[in-house]
Amino acid sequence: MRCMLTPGWVGSWLLALGMACSAVAQPAAVTVRVENPLAEARPDEVVAVSWAALRERLPGLAAGQVRVREAATGREMTAQVVDEDGDGAPDALLWLVHLWPEEVRHYAVEAAAPEQTPVARAYARHDEERDDVAWESDRIAFRAYGQGLWQASAYEPLVSNGIDVWPKRVRDLVLERWYALGHDAYHVDRGEGADFFSVGPSLGGGGTAVWHAGRMYPARNFAAYRILARGPIRAIVELVYEPWDAGGMTVSEVKRITIDAGQHLFRAESVYAAEGADSLSFVVGFVKRPEGVVGAMRREGDWAWLSTWGPVERKNGGHGHLGTAVLMPAARLAGVHETEDHYLAQARARSGEPAVHYVGAGWTASGDFDRVEDWWAYLDAFGLRLAAPLRITLLPSE
Repeated sequence: MRCMLTPGWVGSWLLALGMACSAVAQPAAVTVRVENPLAEARPDEVVAVSWAALRERLPGLAAGQVRVREAATGREMTAQVVDEDGDGAPDALLWLVHLWPEEVRHYAVEAAAPEQTPVARAYARHDEERDDVAWESDRIAFRAYGQGLWQASAYEPLVSNGIDVWPKRVRDLVLERWYALGHDAYHVDRGEGADFFSVGPSLGGGGTAVWHAGRMYPARNFAAYRILARGPIRAIVELVYEPWDAGGMTVSEVKRITIDAGQHLFRAESVYAAEGADSLSFVVGFVKRPEGVVGAMRREGDWAWLSTWGPVERKNGGHGHLGTAVLMPAARLAGVHETEDHYLAQARARSGEPAVHYVGAGWTASGDFDRVEDWWAYLDAFGLRLAAPLRITLLPSE
């Protein structure tokens, strides 16, 4: 539609008409087609669309003025605007969907404020007292340790870059509540789960280390952090590890962690800088717990996994079994090792380039897994989803 403005004695009337014409010319919404290419259902899947691509078609879009509706029903979807690089400008729009096998759905992105307050299902926080960074979905929680833990005299001066696992049996978010209870209290199960997992100076439940001459060289606690997103459907944290000696090679690491609603696994992206080397070997590891764990792996398909399964430590009400796992591209998996105290998956990384894998855990008391075969089936299904991402198309404006 084209409108002509003519100055003169009808100027004010035509100006108003021109403004109305301009408004009509703008698209009311951008339609996004989302297709599940798998013959499997995909519950709690995050759709991610470039913010720049949406703004190009819908100039009125703003961080506080964006709404997503399912086209067929008009139902408002839980959405989130994310600034992935921390520069203060949006990079992507996310929303949460459930798709049946090979299903196609359409969604309308509108330049309007949401009508509903979303229920948060992912979250991240920094604990000032301990210098922990923790992240969670509505299924499970994790944390990593900062260097400030050395100065916190009330706690053990732990040196570790291991990942701690907080299994839970509730569907809401617990980090704020559990930290408020205090260090001793969140190790006791009061009906929601607890921190039963002992990390110590190990890789815990999915920490990383440089692998050189058959030996692990882990970083120390993180030196700096950024929380780039706090939910409601995706949380993103970044951890910076100072240079350390890895068998005569100086290495530093920046690790980005992304966890989504409904998921037991989080995405870990490590960027290593190795002085004098263009690549290095690293491992993702799981500590052998005192009660004993059993390791298993699967390498079929595009994504391989290494998993452990065993009893939760029988302390402070601990019960049930816990599975841990890492998924990485099968083409990158260089080997699997069992040491005296760890199960390890080995891969190579190029200096300065992201190395991506997925890490997580699942507890029988959560209600999601009754036995180890359920955990393995979850890992298989997760790998299939990674290998066949959603097909997302911005449709032309009508």
